[in-house]
Amino acid sequence: MLKSLAIVPYNFIRKRYNYNALLTRLIYMDYMSMRGLTKAEEGIRKNWVQVFRKSPYSSRYLVNVNLDILSYWHFVALKEPYFKKAKKGLLLDSEIKAGSIYSLNRRGLYKIYLVETMLLPRYRDTNAIKMLDNSFFDAVYDFASNGIYFTEVLSNAFTPDGKKMDMKRGMKLVAKHILNGSMYHMDFGDFLLKNAYQRTDVLKLYSRHIKQKTKETSSYI
Repeated sequence: MLKSLAIVPYNFIRKRYNYNALLTRLIYMDYMSMRGLTKAEEGIRKNWVQVFRKSPYSSRYLVNVNLDILSYWHFVALKEPYFKKAKKGLLLDSEIKAGSIYSLNRRGLYKIYLVETMLLPRYRDTNAIKMLDNSFFDAVYDFASNGIYFTEVLSNAFTPDGKKMDMKRGMKLVAKHILNGSMYHMDFGDFLLKNAYQRTDVLKLYSRHIKQKTKETSSYI
């Protein structure tokens, strides 16, 4: 079944989905997969359209040969006030708008919030999750290759499966969410060592970056 599937960035599917169509599909899938999800927790399509348009490369999509979206993941690089609020469990996804995130098109250090990893039920006991994980580190590699590095990672585990996933990743519980879910956090370097130890390409880029920063700091001492 998975042989006919692929994970792609948005530019591969933009002819099939403009941003409005894309978010209509993703929001529908979210409500399908998470019982009890509310509008305050999900957010509205208008805001998410602007978020995805501003940062189009921080998501990936599992698709079939017809480019039907079957699963996806998405993260955003929150600006500092919003990241701090999210880490305390006080930020609603409905508050995430274009003005609260970075576009990730400039070199620098960023803190990321894992908004969603969504698999339709029939793909949850397959290798699709491994495909999604690999594609996440592909994206991390692409960003790092362009001088864009991540320093912290945060997630709201909304479901029991989400909590298990974050704990398996080595992330630590830092707060209960004000509405629903639990906030898990980790230093991104530790996150890579725990979850991407086989991705020597990613680790080399981050190691090189750390060494360069250490060298720059030493030069001022």
